[in-house]
Amino acid sequence: MTSIKILASPRTALFSDLHPFFRWKKQLSEQNIHVSIYFDHKKLKISEHDHLILHHRYFESGWRDFSKPMSENDKTVIHYLKEVRKKGCRILWWDAQDTSGSTGFPVIPYVDTFIKNQVLKDKTYYTSVNNRPNLRVWLDPEIEQTVFVPCPSDQLHKIKVGWNLAFNDRRYFPFKLHYYFSNITSYRINPLKFTNVDAERPLDLTFRGKANYDNKFPQHNAISFQRNEVFRLLESMKFNVTYGNVVSRKQYLRELSQSKISISPFGYGEVCYRDFETFIAGSILIKPSMEHLITFPNLFLPNETYIPVSWDLHDLQEKAEFVIANYNMHKEIAKNGQEAYRNFINSPDIFISSVKNLINQNGQS
Repeated sequence: MTSIKILASPRTALFSDLHPFFRWKKQLSEQNIHVSIYFDHKKLKISEHDHLILHHRYFESGWRDFSKPMSENDKTVIHYLKEVRKKGCRILWWDAQDTSGSTGFPVIPYVDTFIKNQVLKDKTYYTSVNNRPNLRVWLDPEIEQTVFVPCPSDQLHKIKVGWNLAFNDRRYFPFKLHYYFSNITSYRINPLKFTNVDAERPLDLTFRGKANYDNKFPQHNAISFQRNEVFRLLESMKFNVTYGNVVSRKQYLRELSQSKISISPFGYGEVCYRDFETFIAGSILIKPSMEHLITFPNLFLPNETYIPVSWDLHDLQEKAEFVIANYNMHKEIAKNGQEAYRNFINSPDIFISSVKNLINQNGQS
């Protein structure tokens, strides 16, 4: 029996990061993987040969910004990691930041595996020192200066792909406030409902979102440049387009299910909840190219499950207008995306295999 202990904050559970572990706890156990979840490290008893998955948000207050000098709390975290490893426990640090970049590399010498939702194909970017690596690789450094502490070259092999937001709970009535009910029984009571791609779609395109993320922190607004560009382009389109600020969840999902196309720009990270909501709604996903990433599940197959556009969106209007004018030629992309997503999120074996893979390759090159 493999013992996996997960240390996370309650906030992590509420935001569904732990959802697949709750949903498939029984299936994990049937494959000799025992999972225990803790929200207080003082109650966590570590034994030799345990595997500890440590969600980075558990230490959020002390590890928010690694570009600043280490605080006393940071030193406490590193001391804790050292003590855990002394007991023979394997530590898998779960960096669940939205972006493929990371501010978490100061911990990497003290853990065995560094899990990310998505990893850059060119891992050498993480070791960059002289070119001031940007936390969000698609942004011009002159636009956003969120520089991270580089990963030591001899620690690069520890960076592994875990799982992205696809496995989170995307039901209309998710059990976020009662995460311990997010199991297979709750899915029978409250299933995830898909909209048929061939359903009537009176809208050509829809896009909802905030123009700026956070007025308190102007640097965050630089991250909004793609969505701001989407808004600008949509103003000149002559098709039946619905766009604008955030609306109720009910209206948002209704518009998605009635639309031929959904645009999903990058935000704090490349992978977005909107991607999977688009698959559920049966719309055609148009998104900045994901070819720089390794992620799991990989639902981003260019011109097969989504239509890629350039990071600066210079080709967005042309591609969107072409797809709308030739919608029937492109519906297969929406069908492929929806079917791939449905298969991944409903297969416990797929998720459990990814967990086994991380455990078995723990700390290996």
